[in-house]
Amino acid sequence: MLEFLYRKLKKTARRLDMYIERSKYGYIEKLPAGIEYPEGGLYDAVYEASCKWPHNVALSYYDLDITYKDLIKRIDRVARALKQTGVEKGERVTICMPNTPEEVYTFYAISEIGAVANMIHPLSSEKEIEDHVNKANSRVMLVIDVSYSKVESIIKNTGLEKVIVVSATRSMDFVVRLVYRLTRGRKGHIKKTQTVMTWDRFLATANKFVGNPHERVNSDDDAVILYTGGTTGKPKGAVLSNLNFNSQALGAHYLVPELLKPRYSMLTFLPNFHAFGLSVCMHLPLYSGMRMVLIPQFNPKKIRQYINKYKLNVFVAVPTVYDYMIKQKFGKRELRRIKGAGSGGDVVSPELKKNLNDFLAAHGSKGCMYNGYGLTEAGGCAVFPPSRIAREGDVVGLPMPDTKILILDTKTQKPADTGKDGEILLSGLTMMKRYLDDTAETEKTFIKIGAKRYLRTGDLGYLDERGALHFRGRIKRIIITNGYNVYPSNVEDITRKSKLVSKCACIGVPDKLRGEIVKIFIVPNGKSASEHAIRKDLKKIYHQYLAKYEIPREYSFVEDLPKTKLGKVDTIALEKM
Repeated sequence: MLEFLYRKLKKTARRLDMYIERSKYGYIEKLPAGIEYPEGGLYDAVYEASCKWPHNVALSYYDLDITYKDLIKRIDRVARALKQTGVEKGERVTICMPNTPEEVYTFYAISEIGAVANMIHPLSSEKEIEDHVNKANSRVMLVIDVSYSKVESIIKNTGLEKVIVVSATRSMDFVVRLVYRLTRGRKGHIKKTQTVMTWDRFLATANKFVGNPHERVNSDDDAVILYTGGTTGKPKGAVLSNLNFNSQALGAHYLVPELLKPRYSMLTFLPNFHAFGLSVCMHLPLYSGMRMVLIPQFNPKKIRQYINKYKLNVFVAVPTVYDYMIKQKFGKRELRRIKGAGSGGDVVSPELKKNLNDFLAAHGSKGCMYNGYGLTEAGGCAVFPPSRIAREGDVVGLPMPDTKILILDTKTQKPADTGKDGEILLSGLTMMKRYLDDTAETEKTFIKIGAKRYLRTGDLGYLDERGALHFRGRIKRIIITNGYNVYPSNVEDITRKSKLVSKCACIGVPDKLRGEIVKIFIVPNGKSASEHAIRKDLKKIYHQYLAKYEIPREYSFVEDLPKTKLGKVDTIALEKM
């Protein structure tokens, strides 16, 4: 009874503490000057959260719940094991994992000892893994068992001295583990050697380490290496600092404090080897004392199950998931707990935003879609909409605190006027430090205007009179036909107005007369949507909404659109079709 009262008092004290903390936040017309950003590393930020909310659940994984107090203990143990393995401060440790507890422990343990996390997509090819490991000069690697065969083939071509292999089932209870292995698990014998060890054997080495594994780091020290998606060229490693992520997490509290309450749960299925997944779906909730629900292999058919089982408050996904979600059946009050739906990783059409907002309202939620803007080189998210503008159709949002957006006229290479299109430039605390061992590409990516150093995003957009960003598309995706600029994202938005169209993507194809012509790839909405009916419907819609030069001259009907490993529409693959 006394213990119950003690915990009740502690919980009340924590809520009061957060109420006082939150009085500092709340987006206002002019952000306060001199915001104090966290010093130290990513681990230090999560450790501070564990001191504030030790008994809050930090992560859920199937039926496993880990409190912040336990999370820090587990991170510390992995940190000791890494030190015992010989990892030094500043060294790069490779993680090739989906979203599992072991990936989270290792990521923050790397930060605790002052090392750098080299994040690789588990579905990368053997050659990509080899290149990323060698570029980072990594000696130690954590890899999911289903990707181990690829790693085994390239070990001899790298400097890897220790490869730690773990299964996605490692933290599941027996029954869930058995079902997972029977339905999804892949069997493969892992030959244990001096180089290759299991997760349990690796953890056991922590007992031999004597001393404190924690290393003091500066906020500007290297923390993470993330690889760009490679849809516009050869993948490059973006080197990001501790401050890139910590400033983003603190900045989010000024923009959307209503979504970041410590008692809230956030779904984390976007991969942590991707900038948006790592910054918004993992570090942000752990920075904020929230519960992060880890899903290693997302199944869109289970959206309703995830929401109800974990009592989710914040749902973060890519646009295609929301498109699928609004076609599902939910009870009238079934989404009442949802406070907001974040979106990133791809363009959100105004139509999808409206449809999702209507869908949420129809099923009991007072929340709405929050579609942010960012890229790997900007730490995942540099622009996000506060609630007062989040519902506006084509608005992306406002810059994070101490982040500046400048629109550069692509013809004059001078700052564009308000409301005029141009290249989006970003300057601020979330911008990467550099590309890994690529000075030439780094210099191309940054430009100095006045006293500020800006990141060239390669994206088009404009700022309105409030300073809110409107996104238009990638510069390299602009179609120039007869001298006119055509924005593929606009053509796609208009095409989706047809109820006969499920998905679509627009590209430019070479034409001797016009330079380029517009081509649209269409996934029909159901078997009843014939090609003839779709063409007829789109002809009316295009005539109403598009200029003559914007109307597609070529149609291609496909079963589905090709995707990159990060889930975006693969425009390069479309160009080859």
